[in-house]
Amino acid sequence: MKRSFPTTSFAVLGLIMSVVGTATADHSERNPNVTEVNPGDTVKVARIPDHIYLRTQDDPDDLIWDRIPMYRTGLTTAPPVHPSVMLRFDPTDTEAKHLYFQVAKSKDRFYLRLRWKDASEDRDTAVDQFRDGVAVQYAIAGPQTSYMMGAGPDSPVNIWYWRSDQEQIENLAAGGFGSTTHLPEQTVTGASEYFHEEIAQDSEWHVVMSRSIDGGGEHQVDLARDTIPVVFALWDGHHNERDGSKKVTHNWIMLDNSDNQ
Repeated sequence: MKRSFPTTSFAVLGLIMSVVGTATADHSERNPNVTEVNPGDTVKVARIPDHIYLRTQDDPDDLIWDRIPMYRTGLTTAPPVHPSVMLRFDPTDTEAKHLYFQVAKSKDRFYLRLRWKDASEDRDTAVDQFRDGVAVQYAIAGPQTSYMMGAGPDSPVNIWYWRSDQEQIENLAAGGFGSTTHLPEQTVTGASEYFHEEIAQDSEWHVVMSRSIDGGGEHQVDLARDTIPVVFALWDGHHNERDGSKKVTHNWIMLDNSDNQ
């Protein structure tokens, strides 16, 4: 898909080069511009300079993303935690789904951009038809929290959930299996785009999620803290994934959110 940019974007291209970020993980052998990240690794949150702006608040194809470090992590099948999931759980499905992510902040907003390959654009849910989706889960207390939806009301998680049948990002909280709840403050915004390629397997979803750094509340992640534990989840509707049937990161990835560059 051909990109189009406003002429003013090229005038700031050199300035965007000042966006920085590092990671403790090793670089991918496949692509030297992508850093491989495993659970337990730490990645740096990039800083967007005050004079740089996205074309629109959550533009998934803005020029700035070409200047922010890209990470890749593997997601594998979530363990069956409910009898309904056990019925469709396939123990032979051990292939990892690769998720590419970028994380950045401006002086007042926190951004996540997610990319992954998906040969089909699944937007509807019907009998034997399911939508695509992606979620980011944050440990509110710290990495001692269970990455499987938290561990009770004293150890909850905050979840940002995008689904392909709507543009809205759902702001959720959970304190264990079956406790997922919509929060009264729906402060997370986002946008998405599906890029069709000639080879279907190369087609991709691009999704951006963001929230004001000081826009939190009860059961919401503190985006001003120095370290933020995150895990990811993906649903491929074409493969009948929904609810607890999904691919997940199997432990926390640590975001270094400190202002030390």
